[in-house]
Amino acid sequence: MLDFFSVIKDCEEVNELTFKIAFVGLGAMGQAIVSRIIQAGHSVTVHDLSAQAVNAMVEKGATALEQGVPLGSDKNLVFVSVSHADIMEKLICEEGGLLDGMDEGGIIVDLGTTPSGQCRQLAKLASAKGKVFLDAPVSGSTPWADAGTLAMMVGGEEQSYQRVRPILSSFANKIHYLGGSGNGQLLKLCHQLTFVSTITGISEAIALAEAHGLKAKMVLDVLADCVAPRHVIDFMLPMAENERFDQGRGTLKLGHKDLQAVKKSAEDVSLKLPLAEELLGYMDKAMQEGWQDADLFALVDMARDEFYATMKSR
Repeated sequence: MLDFFSVIKDCEEVNELTFKIAFVGLGAMGQAIVSRIIQAGHSVTVHDLSAQAVNAMVEKGATALEQGVPLGSDKNLVFVSVSHADIMEKLICEEGGLLDGMDEGGIIVDLGTTPSGQCRQLAKLASAKGKVFLDAPVSGSTPWADAGTLAMMVGGEEQSYQRVRPILSSFANKIHYLGGSGNGQLLKLCHQLTFVSTITGISEAIALAEAHGLKAKMVLDVLADCVAPRHVIDFMLPMAENERFDQGRGTLKLGHKDLQAVKKSAEDVSLKLPLAEELLGYMDKAMQEGWQDADLFALVDMARDEFYATMKSR
């Protein structure tokens, strides 16, 4: 027998998942993401200072925000994909911005890279006005967005995250929910730290090799078959799961020796490698502080000690 109340409940759940979507910021990534959302069957209203970018999305099925209509008007889900956090905050908080224009209970999703503390503050401001702010930065470039295979890190209210997850899944297939507001951005910044330092290390490796007459491609071909950079996470994940990075293998002193050799090889061709020199200084400090018999991955513990020492000094 048909249960009338179950039907009503099911209809309410469907209505809860029906979003009126807007998207602000149509750079290369923004356009790729909007295209994926449209392909997934959703209607999207778009806005950007570039009429060309807006027209490109209209040709793919989006609707342009009408002139004079407040940003977020009659919308309950708005994605913001802009390059600067201060611009994002103005779009949200200024008079006539998203906090004023969106429907009650509306959800704002920040796809850019924003300081985590700023996200926490925006989440509080949004909550005070009956809205929700989620920080949901992504990792990957336009080819990943085109294919719907971006990685995403989400912080904020879990219930709202679960509601928008089907939309997020249209352009990201590796989504990590990380708890409170700002945590998504914190992990994105961790990624950026890793990404930039890795590129810097590889760049200095290429410079060192070329200074000795080798080719950049030769360096990359060899590195592709080595532990670093591709397999470092493979090594470290089990250590993190066991909460023990120092394996006691004494490899840290070997790493110190190797960086000394890097420095000598650079000096032989009068080459300066700023990152390598900084790393050697860090390893010198490790040797002076008694880490000689520790594992190279004990650098995690050394970094933690730096944090605890800083906290105690406050």
